[in-house]
Amino acid sequence: MVKFEELNNITMKQLFMDYTIKLKDVESKEFVDFYNNERKNRYGISGILPVEYSHEYHNIKNEWQRRIAVIEMGDDKVIIILKWVAMFKHIYCKLEGLPISMGGVRDNEMIVVNKLAVNKLCKKFVLLEQEANQMEGLILDSTIEKYNYHSSVSHNYDKMTNGWKTKRGVNRLLKNDKIKITKLTSPHNAVDSICVAFARWKKNIEKSTSLSLSLSKAISKYKYWDDKNVEYYLFEYDNFPVGMIVYVIVNDTIGYQIVNKGIDHMVFDNSQIIPDEVKKRIGALMHYYTINDLHERGVTDVFAGPVLKHRKNTLNIYKSIMNDESFGIGVYKFT
Repeated sequence: MVKFEELNNITMKQLFMDYTIKLKDVESKEFVDFYNNERKNRYGISGILPVEYSHEYHNIKNEWQRRIAVIEMGDDKVIIILKWVAMFKHIYCKLEGLPISMGGVRDNEMIVVNKLAVNKLCKKFVLLEQEANQMEGLILDSTIEKYNYHSSVSHNYDKMTNGWKTKRGVNRLLKNDKIKITKLTSPHNAVDSICVAFARWKKNIEKSTSLSLSLSKAISKYKYWDDKNVEYYLFEYDNFPVGMIVYVIVNDTIGYQIVNKGIDHMVFDNSQIIPDEVKKRIGALMHYYTINDLHERGVTDVFAGPVLKHRKNTLNIYKSIMNDESFGIGVYKFT
């Protein structure tokens, strides 16, 4: 923790490196959960931060660039969420959302954010529009139009009637005895082979420069069978992997989909003939099965990650199959 008075005597780098809590540390969970719950109460579902700011995600893939600082102000504690940015010569700290007082003292929140700005401890501020409207002297630096996709589990569960399942071809796949669906509870070599096949597709077919290789490696190595907060769903056709979805579950109610890989986005070394019907319909089956399972375990809301506008095909899939709403954020700085 850092006392408010100390903010006058430290640099931006010192604040981030020496006075923060890593999200992989157990003590972070109390603060990030409080922050998310309070922000949701204030701004609705859009107030919940992306999975990268959850303690559970950092058990899988630790991102040292994201941390929490707790500022002591008398009897109050004010939580701030920080990200360290290093892009070529542009090195700075940015704030994810406005500070939140654990004691409910809104004035302390404004005092802290102004101190961070005046002392140049944070250069940029990632805010919802409702948050930005509370501040004076901010200017919009850039906009992220598609920040996080949200779906209500109950809404999706209710809409997946027989009519929906028939239209999407789910009923036909469910009757196919070559289709196998497994919620993994022990090590499975398909996890690694799917990650490799997806990376090969990204590089050779999509020719993407953003491969997310570090996440793929983390997913392959993680002991998911020992973690009740992580679900790996494997989909196979004739014992050949055709899809995988991974969810991170926070406090039994919020689900973050961090992996969604289907056969059309994989390139394997060994070829296997997969019927076009399976290729076309597997995404709907994956959605149907996972939503039903999440509904049974009491998950109420799920997020599908930051599908950006330029990924038009992916965007259309999310809209047509699972999306209830999306919301954007602004990146602000002080004048």
